[in-house]
Amino acid sequence: MLDERARGTTVRVATGTLVVVRLHSAYWSTPAGSDPRVLAPVGGGTTATASCPPGRGCGISSARFTALRPGTAQVTAGRDSCGEAMRCPPGQGRYDVTVTVTR
Repeated sequence: MLDERARGTTVRVATGTLVVVRLHSAYWSTPAGSDPRVLAPVGGGTTATASCPPGRGCGISSARFTALRPGTAQVTAGRDSCGEAMRCPPGQGRYDVTVTVTR
């Protein structure tokens, strides 16, 4: 399970591992992998919280991947807004994690 705390890190997983990315704001794009031969997407999307006040971005943007074979892939997501009519400060608008798949 990866979230905002994993931003900018490299994680190692074994072949066959389910990698789940959960970002805690509906403003994030759905996380995407750079190489489906290494990390195959198996679902994801954005779910907003029904009782969220306007402009708060309450919700989760998530993706799931299966580690298919040894190699390296990036998981990335982006956002332009970090709150109602509030642009993200430097370093807060991009999410990336390097995933290294081993045998």
